[in-house]
Amino acid sequence: MSDLENESEPAPPVDVLRDRVLRIDTPERVSVEFPLAGLGSRFGALLIDGTLILLAFIVVALVVVLVGQQYLGVVSPELAIALVVAAIAFLIWGYFFFYEAFSDGQTPGKRLFGVRAVLAGGQPLTIQAAALRNLIRIIDLQPGTSCLVGGFVMLIDSRGRRLGDLVGGTVVVRELPIEFPDVTEVAASGGAPRLDDAGFEALESFVDRADELRPEVLLKLGRRLSNSVAKIDPPREGETPAEHLIRFHAEERVRRATARLSTEAGAPAAMALLRSKRSRWEELREGLPRFRRGGLRRVGEDEVAELAARYREVSADLARSRTYGASARTLFALERLVGAVHNVFYQPRSDAGRRLWAFMSRGFPALFRRLAWPIGISGLLLVGSAGLGYGLVRGDAKMERLLIDSSIIARADEARANPDADYRDTWEGAWMGSDALSVRLIANNVQVALVCFAAGLLFGLGSAASIAFNGLHLGTALAVFANRGVLHNIGLFVLPHGIIELTAIVIAGGAGMWMGSGIWFPGRRTRTAATATRAREAVSLIAGVAGLLVIAGLIEGFISPSRLPDVVKLLVAAGAATWLVFYLGLTGRGAEEASEGSAGASDADRVGGAPGGASDGNPGGGRAVA
Repeated sequence: MSDLENESEPAPPVDVLRDRVLRIDTPERVSVEFPLAGLGSRFGALLIDGTLILLAFIVVALVVVLVGQQYLGVVSPELAIALVVAAIAFLIWGYFFFYEAFSDGQTPGKRLFGVRAVLAGGQPLTIQAAALRNLIRIIDLQPGTSCLVGGFVMLIDSRGRRLGDLVGGTVVVRELPIEFPDVTEVAASGGAPRLDDAGFEALESFVDRADELRPEVLLKLGRRLSNSVAKIDPPREGETPAEHLIRFHAEERVRRATARLSTEAGAPAAMALLRSKRSRWEELREGLPRFRRGGLRRVGEDEVAELAARYREVSADLARSRTYGASARTLFALERLVGAVHNVFYQPRSDAGRRLWAFMSRGFPALFRRLAWPIGISGLLLVGSAGLGYGLVRGDAKMERLLIDSSIIARADEARANPDADYRDTWEGAWMGSDALSVRLIANNVQVALVCFAAGLLFGLGSAASIAFNGLHLGTALAVFANRGVLHNIGLFVLPHGIIELTAIVIAGGAGMWMGSGIWFPGRRTRTAATATRAREAVSLIAGVAGLLVIAGLIEGFISPSRLPDVVKLLVAAGAATWLVFYLGLTGRGAEEASEGSAGASDADRVGGAPGGASDGNPGGGRAVA
């Protein structure tokens, strides 16, 4: 009630739906607001998803056992165990990524709690953003799996974002239903309401508290309010201020109840717009699920044109509703509708297979060359730490027990005792077979690469430490065998696959350090913005790294430990090195590089990090090299 004196008005109520919102402007110059999800709903969704992952672990184990019993002799126990390990790794790293990337930002837990991950601009998640926010999850879960890091960052961030959201450029919003209010005609006897919402709430507060106020306070406050109301409806003869206000309040309640105006429609002009357009809005809302499920590629050109026209229409209706003074409920429903149609038109392209091939064949090598400096630093760090480890152990044999696993020393001793033995002959325990070995090595090494990249968020130092650790392990392992005069034993095992594997790990470390460099050297941007931009560039490299590690894992499982002649293994190593030089150094140059390389991140926009896994199948025990 604008005419009531301010000192008599209580504070206006807070609209909980707009307390914490993501506000965006669509290309049609219409502002849309998305309510942000709270910490409680996100944690609840995480509990549901964690429970589903645990159940999936159990189901996978049972299925493998049953299949192994049914096809005994076809699937070896070692391969069955390796498949279980790989499946668990896939669930750990891939569950959230694949659901969010290909189910419009919703896992089953998020769907149950009515929340959805979207880009900071309100658009649906891209594969790249989904990969980033979920690779960084390993940092958010720390320490251990307590989620203290992610929870703390969410509490202090104005949009409730965890580190994965900050780096991926995403937010989590509430998915509330689109419900338009019903409107009835204003009864002729009732007339239109004479107070706005704030004025009516102030008057209603006075009437409700009249019995609780002291007489002198009631008289003083009643006079002030009555004088203001008198401008609209003068008091009748003989009415006291309190009686005047009570009568006026009763009449106003009838008017507002008749017009259904208090919370349902808004001002009269907005009510008229709602009455005339409500059926059109409902029709558009009911047709949206078909477009969201199949995308625009699966509908006809005429339907797309009709949807575009309806989108422009409802965007204009939203702008008019704001101008006409529509109620919060009407505006909220219209904003949800405009946002939903907006996301249909601006959703990621669905041709992920073709774009993945384009990225792997041209975009990845071009992006590798564009980020050659951080990758080069990562390579120097690996070589330097390997040289340091080799020098320390070669210089003092006593350092072996301090720097290397006892299993590696045992293998070196076995090789010295039997000079004709190859690396497979020094294997501890039962030989698991090449197929099982490849599965476990691929899962382990991809996980190493993913952790190495994600650790770059720790100021880049995490990736650097991971690279240095792997280099130190490689150098000390080589030195242990060299101290016993059997360097060829491990060398012929590492060379065939090691060139590709180490290159992939170096690229992952360089990608992580490039992401972390945004914290140290943000340039003209904020540190958060610089880190997020470089992370979006760097994460595209992880798709290529996963591909390289699959190739390396196959070689490491089938060729490296085999009893092929030494010359064959050396030829494989030389071929791998030659292919890498050609692939990373020459592929995608010229006109193709100009178009694909400059948009390397966009080529990988639909490509996420591949799932890795936790395994001890690698002879080094959780390291990237044997």
